Amino acid sequence: ESERIRGIGQERKRDNFGQLLFLKINTRKMMMMIGYFVRTRGLLVVGCIGLVALVIVQQIESATSKPSRQAKKLALAANKSCDKPILDACVTTLMVFGRRDVYLPQNSDEMVPHCQEEFDAEDCVKNFARKCLSAFERQVAGMLILGAGQVLRKRCNQEGTKEYLSHYKCIKKTIPQLHDAMDQLIYTLISISDEKDNDIKIPNSCCSFARFQELVNKIARAGCQDFDSKAEEYIGIKMVKGYVSDVLDLSCQGYDTNSDKCAKVKLPSGGFEWRNNTLVKLTNVKLPANKPNSVVWPFLNIFTNL
Repeated sequence: ESERIRGIGQERKRDNFGQLLFLKINTRKMMMMIGYFVRTRGLLVVGCIGLVALVIVQQIESATSKPSRQAKKLALAANKSCDKPILDACVTTLMVFGRRDVYLPQNSDEMVPHCQEEFDAEDCVKNFARKCLSAFERQVAGMLILGAGQVLRKRCNQEGTKEYLSHYKCIKKTIPQLHDAMDQLIYTLISISDEKDNDIKIPNSCCSFARFQELVNKIARAGCQDFDSKAEEYIGIKMVKGYVSDVLDLSCQGYDTNSDKCAKVKLPSGGFEWRNNTLVKLTNVKLPANKPNSVVWPFLNIFTNL
């Protein structure tokens, strides 16, 4: 079964969309230049995002029809329809957290269909972006899933599968709270996207992602430190932080949870609060209606409506 998992990963490397995941190697100098502008020009980060994203969208649109697996229901649906729930479902599948019905594989045999399903979800995002999103929306969506694709490929190779399975017990124990943390992030981004002051949207979004990252670390530490001392690093860094692409990390330089910048930001509660080493759902908070299951649409609304 480990050979099958490795085979899936090798096949995906031939996919042009997979090549997007290695853009950081080809654009290192440009990323350094953009980092300078982000640090010195503040909200000109939007223009910087567009510069890097232009490279991404050009590769998406120039992809050839190289042989690849037969995409399943989600990817096929995205070829035929532009209904927003399709993209939401695909990104939720790809990112795992926030997907309440997710089945966590317990052995190498179960990793094969798990990886196959997530690669199908990646195909779905690619198909939907080509068919349904504007040029700039494709750029932003491409950046959002850049990190998720990297995490997926690492988890679905032989060594990555072994590492994931070594932390299965902790992931299984903490995933309800990890879903809650994702819900908080989504609700927060929805509230930020509704703000009338465009100048605060990106800084507040950055601090929201920083809070999410910190909460994930706290959840893993509180739930697993007595039996899996490395779980916090795996879940918090190798999984969750990996979902935030290099471009987003660059855009949010200096916006860490304990930074002076985020200390000045009052974020919406997102319906949850950290109390006594657990994430508690608040009962007296009015939350936005029609919450999606993933961050993709709130994220697109923020970065494409400035």
